[in-house]
Amino acid sequence: MSPPNPLPHPAASQTDAPGGVGLWAAVAVSYVVSPLALPPLVYGLVLAHVGASWAGVAWGAGIGLVFLSVVPLVYVGGMRLQGRIASLEIRDRTKRTEPFLVALGANGAALAVVLGIDVAGRGLLAALVACHALNTTLLVLITTRWKISVHCASVAGAVSTLAFVHRHVPGRVLDAGPAGAAVLAGGAGLTGLVLWARVRSRAHTPAQAAAGTGMGLVAPYLELVALSGAIGV
Repeated sequence: MSPPNPLPHPAASQTDAPGGVGLWAAVAVSYVVSPLALPPLVYGLVLAHVGASWAGVAWGAGIGLVFLSVVPLVYVGGMRLQGRIASLEIRDRTKRTEPFLVALGANGAALAVVLGIDVAGRGLLAALVACHALNTTLLVLITTRWKISVHCASVAGAVSTLAFVHRHVPGRVLDAGPAGAAVLAGGAGLTGLVLWARVRSRAHTPAQAAAGTGMGLVAPYLELVALSGAIGV
């Protein structure tokens, strides 16, 4: 996934943040661990866990990639090329509602496609897409009033989702063995790294980054617990 412009020079978009290697690292982390990069990774991993075929895993990852990554990225990239936003991160929260609504529309399309395919774990995948839509809606509502960190909410939400699967869904990838523990430990470390990056680059205050992290850790897990009966886990 390549943004229209490569990593911006820190002085161009982080003028209020102290410079140096730390700032470069924070900007790089923010672009690499983008909210748009996570859905295909999570969906593919979850379907592999429940024993879906390689074709099924590809379907899940592909749906996440096309509808929840590419469509929003193309729209935000268009806004950037038109000069409507200063960067792909959309630091001005007043500019976030429109791309969020596009993302919600893409979520609806993704859910329709999921319900129309026959793969192992389809019910669980549909629940993940539905939770993604619900949490996107919550972020839309919050960001109209306060600049909560979408980056932090997204990476923490991915970890929360994998933790739910690890604990409640029988399978082979995210089981109680070393592999499952390693994935969750890596996700926890990545969550902390993103929180640091968003604060270090002055994209968010510590409170905004912490709030996003907290929402991501709690909301998806509770939503999936509530949907457990419907998805048969």
